[in-house]
Amino acid sequence: SKKKPNNIKLYVRRVFITDNCEDLIPEWLSFLKGIVDSEDLPLNISRETLQQNKILKVINKNITKKAIELFQEISENKEDFNKFYEAFSKNIKYGIHDDTTNRDKLAEFLRFHSTKSGLEMTSLKDYITRMKEGQEFIYFVCGESKKAVEESPFLENLKKKGLEVLLMSDPMDEYAMQQLKEFEGKKFKNITKEGLELATDEEEKKKQEELKKATEQLCTVIKDTLGEKVEKVATSQRLSTSPCVIVTGEFGWTANMERIMKAQALRNSGMGSYMTSKKTLEINPTHPIVSELRKKVEKDKSDKTVKDLVWLLYETALLTSGFNLDEPNMFAARIHRMIKLGLAIDETETEADKGLEDDVPPLEEEGGDANEMERVD
Repeated sequence: SKKKPNNIKLYVRRVFITDNCEDLIPEWLSFLKGIVDSEDLPLNISRETLQQNKILKVINKNITKKAIELFQEISENKEDFNKFYEAFSKNIKYGIHDDTTNRDKLAEFLRFHSTKSGLEMTSLKDYITRMKEGQEFIYFVCGESKKAVEESPFLENLKKKGLEVLLMSDPMDEYAMQQLKEFEGKKFKNITKEGLELATDEEEKKKQEELKKATEQLCTVIKDTLGEKVEKVATSQRLSTSPCVIVTGEFGWTANMERIMKAQALRNSGMGSYMTSKKTLEINPTHPIVSELRKKVEKDKSDKTVKDLVWLLYETALLTSGFNLDEPNMFAARIHRMIKLGLAIDETETEADKGLEDDVPPLEEEGGDANEMERVD
């Protein structure tokens, strides 16, 4: 049996009419239960004319208004609201996605963990009161789980600068944030997308330009090695301890949205071709790995070891940025080879190893050479 759109029963002058009227309340309020008794609707109304009745629109508007007032009352008691939010947060987020009229009012009920809120959840109003002087955006990051977003490399420089970031791990957050562009005049900024500017003073901007100039040749070599896998390679302002990260374009899906859409059983497979965002590999010019790679490139552009390391960096960046690997076997082969080098295992030591090596596709296909990897140490 098909699920009923809501739990509201419609009566006209105390005579039951229907309990299956879709237009009575918006879909995001489907968890509400109650009775509506109208004096204005005619008793002999049919289901067809019911759908076009203007009085229903007024009832819908009034129920929504009353519901939001009730939510406001609940939010005055923190303990009660926490219970309510735990049970119905998805409905509120769905309302933000679906209900353009009440979007701003519903945004007041949103609660998220943040880099400064600890175990408690914070509201958007509280976030704004803690914003640093001159901060233009409300920063947020979406991911698969709370632990994954807490340890995300995208947070590194923002934490260092003392900027608070909202941590979102509910799949509904992605849908809600696509529609919620700003709150109380402050725009939202997804830190996993390109265009994040963190350099504030002139000295910092000058330093960024110098680093960008110094790594231009390396960026070109990385782009040539990876080819169409990435749209471009650039220096990063968001990293401090990680060597590189993959960011997505301003428009299109994020890595997390891509994962959510791929998990849809009845998804439109054609949508992925134009919604999948262009990837940008951002490198941390101050990281020791990147510095060494830059020196190797300056010495010899066509060094095969560099190319192999570039692929390894790209694939690890895919994983830490929330993407899936296209060729996990190739990645595993590179890692196994690195382990062998670390353990000083001779490639031709055993026949068993030799057999295994035949099964592993050569790294040269991706721009690397197994024997050249011995130079890494």
